[in-house]
Amino acid sequence: MAEITSIRYRGKNNIIELAKNLDAFKKVPEKYTETTEIGGTLSLLSRLLVVYLIYKEVSYYYDANPVFKFKPDLDMDDKVQFHVDITVAMPCTSLSGVDLMDETQQDVFSYGTLQREDTWWQMSDEEKSNFELVQHMNVFLREEYHSVADILFKDILKSTDVSDVPVTPRKTKENEQHDACRLHGSLGISKVAGVLNIVGGTTPIVELVEDHWMIDFKRTPLNFTHRINRLSFGSFSRRIVQPLEGDERIIDEESTTVQYFIKIVPTEIQNTFSTFNTYQYSVTENIRKLDSSKNSYGSTGIYFKYDWSAIKVIVQSDRDNVVQFAVRLCSIIAGIVVLSGIINSLLVAVQKTILSFMAPHVMKNEYRAPLMSDIPQQVAVENNLISNANRMASNVMPVMVPVVSQQHFISQTNKIN
Repeated sequence: MAEITSIRYRGKNNIIELAKNLDAFKKVPEKYTETTEIGGTLSLLSRLLVVYLIYKEVSYYYDANPVFKFKPDLDMDDKVQFHVDITVAMPCTSLSGVDLMDETQQDVFSYGTLQREDTWWQMSDEEKSNFELVQHMNVFLREEYHSVADILFKDILKSTDVSDVPVTPRKTKENEQHDACRLHGSLGISKVAGVLNIVGGTTPIVELVEDHWMIDFKRTPLNFTHRINRLSFGSFSRRIVQPLEGDERIIDEESTTVQYFIKIVPTEIQNTFSTFNTYQYSVTENIRKLDSSKNSYGSTGIYFKYDWSAIKVIVQSDRDNVVQFAVRLCSIIAGIVVLSGIINSLLVAVQKTILSFMAPHVMKNEYRAPLMSDIPQQVAVENNLISNANRMASNVMPVMVPVVSQQHFISQTNKIN
C-alpha cells in the first residue's frame, strides 16, 4: 500500500496571490513579536515627534524666504506695456501735445495713443478717500521698502496675481464745467530710452477778418498741477511698489518744467508652478522754473524720461523642489522610526540587566519562553484537520489508502506551507 505523500492545489493563482508571492517586504507574525511598556511609550512619542517635524517642514516650505539673483537681460526685442493714468489740472483743449518718443525714432502713433477725458480736478469724498489711502500706503512703502521687501515678495510668491486693474470711471458733476484732463491708456514701448511728453501751448482759432478767414493762435493759461493715479510697466502685480502712483504735484507758476527720471528694472518672479515677468522702477524728480535771466531755458510741461537696466532681477523661493521635499519628509520619518527602535532595544537591554540582578523571579516571569500549553487553540485546529483528512481518506479509498499518521501529516503540511 502506498502512502499519500502530498496534497496538490490545482486551482489557478489569481493576481492577489501572485502579488503575495512577489512581496519582498516580509511581515513578522504577531506571535513572534514582544510588546513592552517601553516600546509603546517610544512608539507614541516617536509618532508625535514625526507629526511635529512634518508640520515644521511644511510650514518652512510654504513660508520660505525669497532669494534674489541677477543676470543680464537678453530679451531686448520684447514690447512692454506702459500703463498711464494721469489727471492734469487744465482742460484737454489746453494740451497741445501728448507724445512718446524713443531712440528708435519711430512714428509717435506706432506706440499707441492715450485717451483724453474731460473731467474735474476736485474729487468727490469717496474718490478723495481712496486716493489718500493709496497715497499714504505708497509713501510708507517708499520709505520702508528695505524693511518690508521680503514680506512683499513672499506674498507674491505665495499667490501670484497678474490680473490687470481696470480704469475707474470718475463721477459726473451736473452743471459744472470741466477744468481738468484725464489721460489714461497703455502704450507699447521698446526696451530703449525714451520720453513721454505732456506739454501745453497755443490753441488754433479760425477768425473772419475783412472778408478773409484767418488762423490765429491763442495762448491758453497753463497749469501743470497733476495727479498720478497709475504709472507702471508690464504685468500688474499687487505687491510691486510703483513709486509714482499716488503722487500729486501742485505747480503754482506757469513757466515750470516737471521732469521724472525713471530707471526700469526687469523682474522675473519664479513661483513653484508658474513664472511671470514684471518691472520695477526707481525715480528721481526735478521741478525747475524757467527764467531766461538766469539762463534757465526749456519748454513747460511734464516729462517722463525712462531708461532700462541691463540687469534682470530673478526672485525665487529659498526651498527645494517638490521631489526633494518629499524625499526629505520620508528621510525624517524613517530616521525617527529607526532611532526609536535603537533606543527601545537599548532600554529593554538595560531593563533586563537590572532585573536579572535586582529581581530574578520577575525576570523569569516577564521574559520566559512561550510553552505549548499557551497555544491550545492551534493544537486543536491541527487535530481537527488531521481527523478530517483521515476520515475523508477512509471514505474515498478504504482499501488502497492507509490512514495517515498524525506526525507524518504535520510534516507534510509544514512542507506545503
